[in-house]
Amino acid sequence: MRRISCIIIGLLFVFSGFVKAVDPVGTGLIFSEYFNAFGLHFPGSFGLVAGVMLSTLEFLLGVMLLLDFRKNLTAWGTFLLMSFFTVLTLFLALFNPVSDCGCFGEAIKLSNWETFIKNIIFWPFTLFLFIGRNRTAPLAREWVEYLVGALFALFAAGISFYSYRHLPLMEFMAFRAGNNVTEILDNARNDPGITFETELVYSKNGREALFSIDDLPDSTWTFVDSRTREISSGIRHKITDFTVRDEEGRNVGDSLLAIKPAALVLLVTTEQRLNNKTLDPVKPLLAECINRERPFYVISSVAPSVILSALEQAGLQMPVYYADIKTLLTMIRSTPGLMVLQDGVVNAKYAWRDFPSSEEWIRLINTDPELVVAQSRIHNRLRIEILALTVFLVIFLLRKGFWFSRRHM
Repeated sequence: MRRISCIIIGLLFVFSGFVKAVDPVGTGLIFSEYFNAFGLHFPGSFGLVAGVMLSTLEFLLGVMLLLDFRKNLTAWGTFLLMSFFTVLTLFLALFNPVSDCGCFGEAIKLSNWETFIKNIIFWPFTLFLFIGRNRTAPLAREWVEYLVGALFALFAAGISFYSYRHLPLMEFMAFRAGNNVTEILDNARNDPGITFETELVYSKNGREALFSIDDLPDSTWTFVDSRTREISSGIRHKITDFTVRDEEGRNVGDSLLAIKPAALVLLVTTEQRLNNKTLDPVKPLLAECINRERPFYVISSVAPSVILSALEQAGLQMPVYYADIKTLLTMIRSTPGLMVLQDGVVNAKYAWRDFPSSEEWIRLINTDPELVVAQSRIHNRLRIEILALTVFLVIFLLRKGFWFSRRHM
């Protein structure tokens, strides 16, 4: 049973840590939401650091379980962490201070009650690990196990560092390259995750009964009260709204998504790094758009005076639209960032460190958009598959190697 527990909890922690590590900005936002819900007003960077630390710890504990290294320390870590999150998710389920626990980042969305039930299912396996933590001999020398653990911790932290400086290695948001945002919004509007139903309370002869608006009782009943209840369909959409406003406050979100030619979209989430250094690479791309009569615009969540001043200093004359910061962070994790949006489909996305050159931009807009999307998805899938295969192959080889060395000691 202990070996089965090592595999189950090890895979769970590796997956949970990895999907958080590939999106450190999103994990940091979830931590900030937790802090605000509990009245802890830390700087935004604190949530980012806490998210990276948690993802690294989870990934490390999962790997150590699969390797069966540092049995006592790993058993303590997984048992305490799972026990803490089980109690926390019970509190979340009862009082609902936040809507998403974030245990699997953006990869898998669970309600607070679903998360609590998940933890109840997996907690006994950590208890088996804790009880049997001293029943088997070490597989390798102590310093070797610590060294291997440190290398895997650096690997997980490195993934977070790379994803923070660029874009997530694996993205699960609605505006992922290749997604048709218009279709996603239509699905959310046609089949909402939450609906509201009004019930009317009537009484007759001292007895109360509930009626719907479409099925009212006769005049012998007396109206008492009305109640509105929330009904969940169980569907969790990646995005339910795309509100972008022009200078006059009109919502132009759907109009922007309906633009047929490939549009160059500059996304500005905060004032950070909003300077000539980050905006200068946009100039040649903008010039190509003007020459080829391609659409271009800015979506910003900062004050109009700030973004207009920054664009003027950088010599960029672009229409500016405005959205809240949550919408911008859903679109891209980098600020500033670039997106190529065509007829509601995200063709490509770039962090400011990776803005394309003029040649790359020309090649992009001259290529069939379906081919661009397919190539992007294939490259991302291959990168993740190779990364995951490498990790588990290394774990397998280390595990078999140390078993072999122990048998011949």
